[in-house]
Amino acid sequence: MKNFEFYNPTRLVFGKGQETRIGELIVQKAGSDANVLIVYGGQSAKKSGLLDRVIQSLKDSNLNYLEFGGVRPNPTYEKVVEGIEIARKKGINVLLAVGGGSVIDTAKAIAIGVPYEGECWDFFAKRVAPLKALPVACVLTIPAAGSEQSQRIVISHKDRKLGAGSDVVRPFASVVNPELFFTLPQKQITAGVIDMMSHIMERYFTQTEHTDFVSGQAEAALRCIMANGLKLKKDHTDYDAWCQVGIAGSFAHNGFYGLGQVEDWACHGIEHEISAWDEKITHGEGLAVVTPAWMKYVWKENPKRFVQFAVNVMQIKPQETEEKTALAGIEALKDFFRKMGAPVTLRELSSEQPDPLELAQKALVIPGTLGNFKKLGEQDIVRIFELMN
Repeated sequence: MKNFEFYNPTRLVFGKGQETRIGELIVQKAGSDANVLIVYGGQSAKKSGLLDRVIQSLKDSNLNYLEFGGVRPNPTYEKVVEGIEIARKKGINVLLAVGGGSVIDTAKAIAIGVPYEGECWDFFAKRVAPLKALPVACVLTIPAAGSEQSQRIVISHKDRKLGAGSDVVRPFASVVNPELFFTLPQKQITAGVIDMMSHIMERYFTQTEHTDFVSGQAEAALRCIMANGLKLKKDHTDYDAWCQVGIAGSFAHNGFYGLGQVEDWACHGIEHEISAWDEKITHGEGLAVVTPAWMKYVWKENPKRFVQFAVNVMQIKPQETEEKTALAGIEALKDFFRKMGAPVTLRELSSEQPDPLELAQKALVIPGTLGNFKKLGEQDIVRIFELMN
């Protein structure tokens, strides 16, 4: 296990009706004279009455606020720039995201963009690292991305989908009320479950040795997510199942499952290029296609790790050989994705097919190689695309 430092300043406020406390949480952080920009997506936050409850909480705390809606899935840099301009003009000093990962990431990007004198895209192009940000708070409506506790942001610009990260963008407070998830369509439930599983697996599949504690926690979390994900497929209003999925998704991406380990992130790197190529593709569904193909390509780099995954996570009985056990675990994961209603091949994911070489080249523009479990070059990524069919 490697040396590590873990810092997570997010105050997680969990449970029924807790969104009505968001005003007091902002006052405790930024004072009663805070000027709040409420960032949200489409009309669902308004139609459900959630936005009204949030605004009432701000009014009860005598806070000034301005609404900024229209954030879409695979959030765009253009929307971020629009938000930065409004925030500067109106003297905004707190961002409040009411939504899922796309909304939260947009709020975070605005938060780092306002105090920065250059172009905000510099952070995503890895020209500079974020050092300052306006404070961000969240009311979560879709458990998936884990952005409500993470230091990461992902934004799309033209044909690229890139990430930035820093502890300065971790939200200071995040409200998670599982009741807000009851009306989510099955497609979003499925994608969310797979996304949070991927956040854990990107850390779990490591070449770092002696990580028993964190690995055991990751295995338990993955089993929990799968069991409760299937419950939610039967009943979207199962509060207890949402509690488990909600808390697991929130912790999946806050860094805990990567303590002391070299993380991978190849699957996310490949999928980001797929959903940048076709913005109609949902990130979690893209991961359902990429992940098993990546596993089939890299498992021989550390067979024991894949055997451990098969036995401890997918509940596979040990087979005659490590290879049979490892491959059975990968097939069991694909079968779970199918049970959740996710696509598991590129042809199921999209009627059109991308150019693997073009997407591989884009994925490697900044890092040079992708991943750490096995460092992937251009032809490696092309081979993984072939395994997606």
